[in-house]
Amino acid sequence: MAANDDVMRLVEQQAREKQLQAYLKRNMAYAKPNWEKQLTTLPPEKEQAFLSWVKANKVPFNPKDKIQDYDMRGFYQAMQNKDPMATNAVDPYDKKLHYPDYWKTPYHETFSKQSQWATEGAPNWNDKDQLVTPTGEVVFDPRKQSK
Repeated sequence: MAANDDVMRLVEQQAREKQLQAYLKRNMAYAKPNWEKQLTTLPPEKEQAFLSWVKANKVPFNPKDKIQDYDMRGFYQAMQNKDPMATNAVDPYDKKLHYPDYWKTPYHETFSKQSQWATEGAPNWNDKDQLVTPTGEVVFDPRKQSK
């Protein structure tokens, strides 16, 4: 039974990585050069505190994932520094914990102009909570996702 669970986890992980690669392909047109070199790294003692924080707060983030769609270490560091941008809330559509766009990487499904790694022409949120390109194409609509 444990072997089957391991195989299922591997299949799920591979499917997730494939999806993240598709988001990256779409979002690279809007990403600043060398963004991946700017992801936050923490010294060992702060990394340990970060991992404890993730676990204690049930943060929806797996630090072991090879591909990161969110710079959670950057969010954590900003939170530790009392940055007012480093807040979270429950998304009204999917009822899950949500973190600011500022730390989303181009691997994220809703990578937007608000990310620190986005160029000026990146998709932006409209007044209907849809993520749209400058030409008006809807890239993400949370109401359709939560059904």
